[in-house]
Amino acid sequence: MAPRLPDRYRLEVRLGTDGDIEEWLATDLPLDRPVLLRFLPAGTSPDRSAEFLETVRAAAGVSHTHVATIYAAGTIDDTTYSISEWAGGVSLADRALAREAIPPEELLPNAAGLSSALAAIHAAGIVHGAIDAESILFSAAHPAKIAGFGRPPRWRTATEDVQSLSALFESTITGRPIGAALPSQVVDAISPEVDLALEQGRSGEVDALQLAGALRAAPLLAPPRRRWTGWNWRWVGPAGILFVIAGLLVLLGSNLAGQGGISLPSGSPGSTSPTTSPPSNAAVTGTPGTTTPEASLLVAEAVSASAYDPFGTDGEHDELASQAIDGDFTTSWKTESYNSPLPRLKDGVGLSVSVRGPVTTVEISGARDGTVFELYWAPGQVSAFGDWTRIAEGTIRNGGANVPVPPTDGGVWLVWYTDLPATTEGTYTGAISEVRFGS
Repeated sequence: MAPRLPDRYRLEVRLGTDGDIEEWLATDLPLDRPVLLRFLPAGTSPDRSAEFLETVRAAAGVSHTHVATIYAAGTIDDTTYSISEWAGGVSLADRALAREAIPPEELLPNAAGLSSALAAIHAAGIVHGAIDAESILFSAAHPAKIAGFGRPPRWRTATEDVQSLSALFESTITGRPIGAALPSQVVDAISPEVDLALEQGRSGEVDALQLAGALRAAPLLAPPRRRWTGWNWRWVGPAGILFVIAGLLVLLGSNLAGQGGISLPSGSPGSTSPTTSPPSNAAVTGTPGTTTPEASLLVAEAVSASAYDPFGTDGEHDELASQAIDGDFTTSWKTESYNSPLPRLKDGVGLSVSVRGPVTTVEISGARDGTVFELYWAPGQVSAFGDWTRIAEGTIRNGGANVPVPPTDGGVWLVWYTDLPATTEGTYTGAISEVRFGS
């Protein structure tokens, strides 16, 4: 039976139960936003209702990116309730049930953030007492959050909170019972430092703040990036065969002539781009598009760069754009920091680079893993987004992407970001330390 609520809330959908707590999706009418309603049914004992309210109200005073925000709590008609943020409705348990493998580059920063959040909870004098996979909200591309406040406690100490959270991290990484395997033995990118941190957490040797620091300091052992060095039988098709033959002819001509190579006139088999497979660290698909200039031994050179933000007004750090082509991997161009996922705000944001010379590969370095990108090309500066020719798309892995593209001569290239990964602070940003063009 649905409870009576303050007039500002409207019940939408019953979600189920969390132990003795009913959960509903509701709408906060004045602010027009979804919220999560949790309540104890009428007839719940006064002691249990008091315990629920005490925990929820204490947790409402904790402000942290990785703690679910509580907006309101109280009792109406013998029904005790809380109103908290709607964080997507997906828990860590849901992702495990769906057998979704969470990439280490997504899991580890969130694990450190959750440990830091637990430290903040403990600093407020609160023991959660019931941390498990269902109490961790973790929708994709959103920061994970500790929730489930007001559950009947299964333990009473902060040490047990840390032990439970550490065990949860281990089982999430390995997909196996606790102690069955070390995380670093199951996932190549996980370092032994993570093993040690979680072991110390499970044994009660460290508190939540120390666990957060250890996880944050643990390196991510990303496999070495492999450049695209050959073709794959999956690419075979009429356009693919012609594209490979054209490339072999160019290489053969260059070797025979010593310079100049063989010209590929516009309209030759090399003038269309087949669908390509990822070079190593980015899932990339190509689209037909550009015309092929004459092949040349000239080296591709990035001449100038500027931020490209046709759907926004803030400029997207145009003053940093040149740092993406300065040859210095310690500097970078960055997008603005967004408080919501980029697709909710605009179609994208990017970096345009004017290039001199022939281009057959585009290499992006120093980007944030999980960034979804597209590559566009135009013969010169464009006045409208529709004037670009779309060449490829992909997702950044291991900090970058090395994308083979159909041969083009000069023009302007656009690295266009359509979705940005979340930071541990709950914001969304993108970056490029270098974009280089190979010929």
